[in-house]
Amino acid sequence: MNHDPDQLAAAYLTAMRPRARRRFEAHLLACESCWQEVSLARRGRELAELARPVAPPGLRDDIRAAVAGAAATQPTARPPVRRPVAAATAVTIALAGAAVLARPWQHPPAGPAPAPPAALAAAVASYRGSQLPGTPVPAGQAPDLTRLNLHLVTGTAGRLDGVAVTMFTYRTPAGARVTLYRSGQPFAEAAGARELGGDENAAWTMQSGGVTVLCARGNHAVLLLGSDPALVRQAGLLLDAI
Repeated sequence: MNHDPDQLAAAYLTAMRPRARRRFEAHLLACESCWQEVSLARRGRELAELARPVAPPGLRDDIRAAVAGAAATQPTARPPVRRPVAAATAVTIALAGAAVLARPWQHPPAGPAPAPPAALAAAVASYRGSQLPGTPVPAGQAPDLTRLNLHLVTGTAGRLDGVAVTMFTYRTPAGARVTLYRSGQPFAEAAGARELGGDENAAWTMQSGGVTVLCARGNHAVLLLGSDPALVRQAGLLLDAI
């Protein structure tokens, strides 16, 4: 199809109408150009927000050129649903009941300490067994994922291997399930994970025995888990986690 990825990405990140936004999010999963443009625009916007006082004329173009140059040396990962199964590079890691080799993200000394790697294994085991980390009702409100036909089933607060979390579970009418975990600590990146960007603040994803794990960009304190990789990625886009 003939379209302008630059204009579409700008509209998506600013004032796209809800119906058009849903169509464009579905289009993102199949269009490399638009996926790259949205990723570059998001990174450019983050850099522009750091420019204080008011940036001089032409800074936007300079930022976009710098981001594009960085992306050229380490391209933004393409959505996993676009890769044929035979050519997929996602590494399956057996987490439940096994040690996980992971490296923590680097954080300032004043920031929260990373969650131990076993917390990620506990999250996957909790999802597989449909187990709750606790019984209290979470204080925070559950994100609205009804645009993806995902409806809230339950929400609890508890602990995963000693790490305090809140958990929200969603289902589609067809039975597809997505679980969201929030923590006050960043989750360590699992060995074999694939980073969805070019810096240490990027989101990352991995596969474990048929379960897709997506760790949100930024502080890496949010996990999305599900058996449908496309649905997990759509939820990540909706929550601005990618």
